[in-house]
Amino acid sequence: MRHVLVMGICGTGKSSVAGRLAERLANPLVEADEYHSPDAVARMARGEPLTDADRWGWLDRVAEAALARESPAVIACSALKHVYRARLEDQLGKMDVIYLHGARDLVEERMTARPGHYMPASLIDSQLADLEPPAGADVLPLDIAKPLEALVDEAQDFAIRPRA
Repeated sequence: MRHVLVMGICGTGKSSVAGRLAERLANPLVEADEYHSPDAVARMARGEPLTDADRWGWLDRVAEAALARESPAVIACSALKHVYRARLEDQLGKMDVIYLHGARDLVEERMTARPGHYMPASLIDSQLADLEPPAGADVLPLDIAKPLEALVDEAQDFAIRPRA
C-alpha cells in the first residue's frame, strides 16, 4: 500500500474519513491541521485565507510527518491545488487520493455545527476558489452526502485495490 491522501475543502469530513480509514487499514493517521503554524491558525480563525506562500512549509511538515511513520500513512489534508498535491508527492511518492466534495450548503451546515474548530464557515468560498479538483486513475471522488461508513467503505476498497 502507498500513502493515501484524503482531501477536500473545509467541512467535507477529511478527519472523520481519514481517521476511520486509518483504523480499518491499521495504518498511521497524519492530521494536517496539527502541522499549521500558530500564526496560520490565528489568521484562519480571524477568517483570513492562507496564501500559497503560507502553505509550503505546512505541506513540507505534513510530508515529513508521513515519512516518519513506520508504514504508509492516511493523510487528512485539504491539498486544494494541484501544486500542493504535487509538493506532497515529490516527497512521498505516488499517492492514492480520496477527494471529498459536496454541496456548499451541506458543507456550511457541517462547519457551523462543529464546536471549537478554528476554521470559520466564512472561509468556504475562498477554499472553493482555490480548489482544483483532482482527476485520474489514482483519484476516488466521493460525495459527502453519503453516510460516513459508506464513504469509508468505498475509500477502503479503493486503497486496497489491486494495481496493474
